[in-house]
Order: sequence, then C-alpha cells, then structure tokens
Amino acid sequence: MSSKYDYVISSKNGEDIIEVKNSEEFLSWYLKEKPFCKNIKFINVDSNIKNLYLFLNYYSNVLNNIEKGVDKYNKELSNDDNNFIKEALDCFIYSNSGGKFLRASLCALGYHSMGMSDDDYLPLSIALEIFQTSILIHDDIIDIADKRRGKDTIPVRYKKLYKDINIDDYDIIKGHVSNSMALCLGDLGFYLCNQQIVKNYSNNPRLPLVLEYFNDIAIKTCKGEMIDVILPFTEKYYGTDNLEGNILEIFKLKTAWYSVIGPYVLGCILGGIDKNKIHILEEALVGLGIAFQIKDDILGIYGDEKKIGKSISSDAEEFKQTLLYSFAKNTKYKDDLFKIYGKKNINNKDMDDIRRIFDESGAKDYSLKMIDKLFLNSINLITNIDFLDDEHKNILLGFAEFLKVRNK
Repeated sequence: MSSKYDYVISSKNGEDIIEVKNSEEFLSWYLKEKPFCKNIKFINVDSNIKNLYLFLNYYSNVLNNIEKGVDKYNKELSNDDNNFIKEALDCFIYSNSGGKFLRASLCALGYHSMGMSDDDYLPLSIALEIFQTSILIHDDIIDIADKRRGKDTIPVRYKKLYKDINIDDYDIIKGHVSNSMALCLGDLGFYLCNQQIVKNYSNNPRLPLVLEYFNDIAIKTCKGEMIDVILPFTEKYYGTDNLEGNILEIFKLKTAWYSVIGPYVLGCILGGIDKNKIHILEEALVGLGIAFQIKDDILGIYGDEKKIGKSISSDAEEFKQTLLYSFAKNTKYKDDLFKIYGKKNINNKDMDDIRRIFDESGAKDYSLKMIDKLFLNSINLITNIDFLDDEHKNILLGFAEFLKVRNK
C-alpha cells in the first residue's frame, strides 16, 4: 500500500481504501484479515465501527494472555495419581480449552476500566472460564446434548472412552455412568472456581466482595437453569401463564448475569470500584445480556451449524422456550407450529417450515425489534456513565456492538 497506514478504511477520493458500510461488514473483514495492532486510519466512518475496532483490538490483546493462563491451569490440573481421576480431569480440560473466552476478557475489561494496568485479573478470569465449563457440563446433561463448542460433550466423550460390550442393558449402564461422571465433573468445577479465587487473592482486601459477587452470579445462573428446565415441561403439558415474562427471566438470570453483568462487574470489583456504583453498571448491562440470548436463539434456528457449533434443530427438538416460540404460538400459525416444534429427529424440511412460521407470523421481526430496543437502551445508559473514562467506555460500547452484529 502507498499509504503510511497498514489499512485505510474509508470511501474517499479513490485512495487505497477498504470500504465497509456498517459494523457487520467491518467485523467480517476484521475476522478475515485479523489486523490486530495494525495501523488503521478511519475516515468518515460511523463511531460504532471505531468502537467495535477498539473492542476487537482489546479482546485480541488480552485473549493471548488468557489463553496462556488457561493452558497453564489445565496442565497443572491434570496432575493426579489416580488413573480414573486423571481420565476425568482430562475430559474436563478438553472442555475447558479452545473457547472464545469472552467472559474472561470482559472481566479483564472491568478490571482495567477501574484504572488498573496490570494482569492481576487473570486468576479471576480463569475462574470464570472454569465456572462456564462446569455449568455447561450440567447443561449438556440436561439437554442430552451431543456437541458443545463444536466438540463432543463430556457424556459423549465418556461413552467413546469405553468400548461396547455385547451384554444386556450395557448401553443403559454406560450411558448412566457417563452422565454421572459428567455430573461429578461439573460439581468439581464449581469448587475449583472458588479454590482458584481464594488461592490467588488471599491477601487481597477485595476478596470477600469478589467471592460474594461470584457466588451470587452462580446462584442466579442456577435459578435461571431451574426455570429453563421446568418451563418447557409446564408449557407443553399444562400451559404457562406469562410465558414471555418467564422466558425473559431465564435470559436475565441464566445469560445476562453470567455472560455480561457478572464478568464485567467482577473485574470492576477486583479493580476497586465503589460498591455504591455497582448497580449503575448492572442496570446498563442487563439489556446487553438479554439481547445476547435472544440473538443466540435466532442463530439457533437461522444460523450456520459450523459457525454456532451445534445442530440448528436442537432448540426445536428440545422444545426450547424462546421469544420466537412464545410469539408464534399466539398467532394463527399455532397448530402448524405444534405439529413440528418439540418433536424428535427434526429434518431439514421441518426446519424450513419452522423458519417459515417464525417469518410469516412476525415472531422473528418481533424478536429483532426487541433486540434493537434492548441494545439501544443499554448503549444510552453506558454512554451516560460518568465514572468510566472515555477509552474504556468506548471499548465497552464496542463490546455491545460486537454482540449486536456477531453471527455465531
């Protein structure tokens, strides 16, 4: 390139330009080119694109540190003299590796937003990833899921560890043992989280606040999971009052708190935030978490299986309660939806019919409008937070933009 910049992102005077019309195009370009720490000049582009770049650059920077920290933790975790325990821990490590580490990175951002410049956030970020792995192990047992993050779930992995034997009921016994070992590993992970925090912050005066908030996130997540388990059952066999309200409560407890609010605020607590300011962040971030889950559910029906790392029929087969479902069931398409949604072994034609129902009933449009409303409200609240400096506020706004335009 003739420019002194590695990349010039603009549509001006036919220069050596990369033209992007919106944040979605920029994210696609960024993920393809990976211009981390390159010299980029923006001319006449939307501030959302600039903020998205700030977040992606920040994310890329801390991600390398987090990946190394998780790898080191996993290697130390695998040291056990008992072969059965080592086998189990190897399964846990397998699931605890190779994620996007967004929650861990958000924890780092919260820490740095309080004016801290070191990497003391790292043990707390690793604890969050351990919790993420543990709660997903339980979630996979509940959902009878085969894949997570594009990998075999732990019950499936256990089934593959032991060869089949031609004995009556062996498959049932092996399935039970596989689920039981996964359940034990999930339980173990919850205690490993707390061990990681106490071990690394025993001399930190913020430890009681960090532990209290961390456990509060876990409690809220478990409550959300409980509603998520019982709601499809009651809806299918008894009908449910205030279905949309219960769905949004799941999204708030199960997703917003442990995916967005919790990680960022935990980092802020470790960084020394005034306790009286925490509620301001919670109020600003809750909409991002709920919108994140609504979009995730849309991707679960309309997305690319290779990108999202799971079957696009799994939500429908599980009779998952989503805004798409709750809206469509109250339209003239209800009977058509009930013929397909919730049945096992849904095929491609069934999925086409489900998408058509969600499109024609207005369910998809309703969900997208709610996403936009939630994002707009959160962005306005973040913009008006007066105790965040401009740099970290813009990175946080870039994170919001990332959640808004992601496609996996």
